[in-house]
Amino acid sequence: MKRIVMATGLGLLATGCASEQARSPDPAFVQSATQLADTYQANLQAELSAAMKQVGPVGAISVCQSVAPALAADLSSNGDLAVSRVARRNRNPDNAVPAELDALYQQLEREPLRDGKPHVVAATIGQREVFMRALPMKDQPCSQCHGTNIAPDVKAAIDASYPDDRATGFAAGDLRGAMLVMRAAP
Repeated sequence: MKRIVMATGLGLLATGCASEQARSPDPAFVQSATQLADTYQANLQAELSAAMKQVGPVGAISVCQSVAPALAADLSSNGDLAVSRVARRNRNPDNAVPAELDALYQQLEREPLRDGKPHVVAATIGQREVFMRALPMKDQPCSQCHGTNIAPDVKAAIDASYPDDRATGFAAGDLRGAMLVMRAAP
């Protein structure tokens, strides 16, 4: 974990975040952020898996639309950490990558997987500790709503729920987005 944090800090300096005074975050923050991201991802996947089985991909779209932000808000209300998902090609414009975190996100875009696992970057930028973990596209079930060959009824439901959707056309292994955990720096 120390190597990830150190490499991230050096990578940020090399990519021009020096003006943001990027530095390595507290290792305890990285550990807590990892646990929170794991919880959020596991709970969201459980909700979506259940919805896919009960109502199929068309019905699961509305579940994702309501459950994902509610779950993030609930988990973020339990302490000093805030969890969310961000993406450059997002479905919900509220989940855009914040400009000040673009250099971190670019690292994930260049290498969504590291040693076969989702790439993690972490840094202290300005007054915030930041943790991002890549969300590489999985073939199934993700491709049913985010892939290159989406069923017409699913595409129609996406368009109805998300008129400005940019979160389709992904292939397995592409960076779909990132888990984001932040807190005020100590």
